[in-house]
Amino acid sequence: MKKSKAVVLGAAVVLSVGIAGCSADQEPSSTGTSVAPTTAASSPAASDYANLLIKPSDIDSDWTLKTSKAEQNGITGVYGNGAGTEKISTAVIVRDNPTTATAAVTAAKNDVAQKAGAAFTPIDIGVDGGILNGSDGTSVVMFAEGRAFAIIEFNSKTGEHVPAEVAFAIAAKQDAAIKNGVK
Repeated sequence: MKKSKAVVLGAAVVLSVGIAGCSADQEPSSTGTSVAPTTAASSPAASDYANLLIKPSDIDSDWTLKTSKAEQNGITGVYGNGAGTEKISTAVIVRDNPTTATAAVTAAKNDVAQKAGAAFTPIDIGVDGGILNGSDGTSVVMFAEGRAFAIIEFNSKTGEHVPAEVAFAIAAKQDAAIKNGVK
């Protein structure tokens, strides 16, 4: 049961990123990973999104960025601790305007909450910020900031939730990176 909840939350986050990457007149892709193209005037090149990821030192001194992938409308990153017992996955997606970013995060939160069978608790980070703690130790934070929104998923092999103050501190650093990087 615990493993299936983690798979559901992880799959929901991937699906939400795919859904959020679609414009209002597009259907989500079946893979959940494609994102809608934007014009050059409204969005920088994919390589310009690297500055939107938090630095591993923003998490803790023994964390590293394991992988990152530039997307057309954002970037994803996976961080791991030195012991290999914890993982943080992030996605920052840039939209055309703040209204569509907020709508996308709201839709993503609803989708993840439905799949996880749990509710998001509001948090004071970004716009429409919230945290959901799954029954398996997975925690998900989502929020919008300006034209972008972020999804941060915390996973632990021990099944323990990330302490709320740690999740909020990391989310606040992600929020600051978005504020500094998305104009």
